Amino acid sequence: MAEMSPSQAVVAGLKAQGVDTVFGLDGDHVIYLFDALADAPEITPITVKHENNAAIAAEVYGRLTGRPGVCITTAGPGATNALSGVAGAYAQGAPLVHISGGVPEGAFKEAFHGVDRTDFLDVAFTPVTKWSTRVENAAEIPAVLNRAFALATTGRPGPVHVEIPLSTLQSAAINVAADAFAPVPDSTTSTTGIDDAIGRIEGSQQVVIVVGKNAWWPAVSGQVVRLAERLGAPVAHSWDAHAAMPTVHPLSIGVYRGAGGSHPAAYQAVTYADLVLGIGVRPGTETAAQLAEQIGERLVLIDATDEPDGALTIAAPSITALAEAVGALAEECRPRPDDAATLARCARAREAQQRGIDIELERYRDRRPWHIGVALDALAKRMTPDILVVSDVSQVKLWTPLQVPAFNPESHLQPGSWGAMGYAVPGVLAAGLLRPDKKVVGVTGDASFQMACSDFGTICNLGLPVVIAVHADEQIGMIHHALRTTFGRTHATEIGHVDFVRYAEAFGARGIRVTEPSEIGAAWDEALAADGPVLLELRAGHDFPFPWPVQRLVEQAGD
Repeated sequence: MAEMSPSQAVVAGLKAQGVDTVFGLDGDHVIYLFDALADAPEITPITVKHENNAAIAAEVYGRLTGRPGVCITTAGPGATNALSGVAGAYAQGAPLVHISGGVPEGAFKEAFHGVDRTDFLDVAFTPVTKWSTRVENAAEIPAVLNRAFALATTGRPGPVHVEIPLSTLQSAAINVAADAFAPVPDSTTSTTGIDDAIGRIEGSQQVVIVVGKNAWWPAVSGQVVRLAERLGAPVAHSWDAHAAMPTVHPLSIGVYRGAGGSHPAAYQAVTYADLVLGIGVRPGTETAAQLAEQIGERLVLIDATDEPDGALTIAAPSITALAEAVGALAEECRPRPDDAATLARCARAREAQQRGIDIELERYRDRRPWHIGVALDALAKRMTPDILVVSDVSQVKLWTPLQVPAFNPESHLQPGSWGAMGYAVPGVLAAGLLRPDKKVVGVTGDASFQMACSDFGTICNLGLPVVIAVHADEQIGMIHHALRTTFGRTHATEIGHVDFVRYAEAFGARGIRVTEPSEIGAAWDEALAADGPVLLELRAGHDFPFPWPVQRLVEQAGD
């Protein structure tokens, strides 16, 4: 037994789980916790300027490591500021542990950082986490942290919220056993359905794979490639699973979004397949529903889940188990010879999409302000396996998955279905810390950037050699488009002019302004070669057609 203060017990739990970085912002209700962190040099606190950025950075940390990212916030507004980022981790299926302060047990109504109910944070986080709890007995800290970290990574990964009120952190020391922090798996469920899936694959002539969000994990993605090559199966990806299958791979056939939203070649491949393997496709999602509607019983869903789901043929109890299950299919199913017709069909699909994009950009070549796709095209031409792109929610969100080639899952990270504006800055912060051997590039709009720009200063303080490219169109461009197409007019979408070069320089970073397309190539070369943070200001326009549905781009290419 060791006697520890409650805060020391929390830090001991973090160390036992291998935590080396926490994102957060100190506050009155967690000062005891941050004081204990001062005696733990193994853990680096990254002090952000807004708690939502802490949660998003922790999500990206979790996605890049497979271990729970950790964020620590104070009570009340500190915690609720992080609520959106935590919900994003839930939607993304990313492991995250959020530790928040809380108002003391028995606090008065309207206490500092409180409202009427002392458990309001526990209640608020319950619907957007795998588990939310309030720890009022300090002796429970070891068991709670064990369960939190186990839950975050078992089944479908996701966030957990642990509220530790000030009264708990201030309570008497507790006795902690030497083995108190041994990780305890939350479930002993084994993978089911592998033999059934093998039987169905062996009985099928033409197999097609559609990868969903949970196939993005590198371990799963690598096995998907093995399986596709074993079966000679073309692979399509859902709109939020870009990079789950390398788009440069000969068997990549494009995006699947059901009727009217898919790449025509991907939709056709699904239509005529004897069997479609939906790997990493979660039952109940749009992709699962679209596939079921299109092909019915020819669909086999394979995913990680917290509980057995009758819709899943293969139900794995973790991402690691999901990767192993897909690997077992690749190992056990009979190899099939390369099919020249399938490879040619996939190649034509990729070429048609690129040709359609080229035609689209050429159509607006002489327009000023110019098309943001021109800047992304220049980035795409410079992409290598050592460049990691984090995209935000703006018009760049629409173009990046279509223009930027994916060599591996880490070629592109995006906020997915949660669609949180302000994702790129904290995402780049986490990725820049974790991947010093790669060039990390964030692409964002000016409205999204300004939602999170306080932590551009954090990036600069850390001296991270990253690039953040801002589409500076002075509009909430996607909403401008939605208003115009829905109502024939726009209102209240202007966000005003910002000199982003001067903004970058105010933090000691390099700012590069691009006002003409002819400047783009040199600007990217300068930014990518820099050894410190760069803010690339792209003075492009917003009043152009969206690239989705992809069918429009492909059809104008003549395919």
